[in-house]
Amino acid sequence: MSERVISSRPVFLATATVVVLVAGGIGFVVGTTGQNRGTTMNLFGVPLFEMTPITMALFGMLLTTCVLALLFSLVSYASRHNTDAA
Repeated sequence: MSERVISSRPVFLATATVVVLVAGGIGFVVGTTGQNRGTTMNLFGVPLFEMTPITMALFGMLLTTCVLALLFSLVSYASRHNTDAA
């Protein structure tokens, strides 16, 4: 039998794309229905941006992209250093 190695990167990329788009949609809905539309969003006391549907969608997508990139890079790092591979 031949041992065929199949990459899971396309699955991770598709999953990440869907999650980022969903986060953008949720951010847009939150920006649209938010009580404080037009006020500035503060993070740790630093004013970042005005809360509008577009900026909330972009913020959600950017934050989700950063978190997923960190998680996927940690998984890649751990899989490269796995010494118990069968």
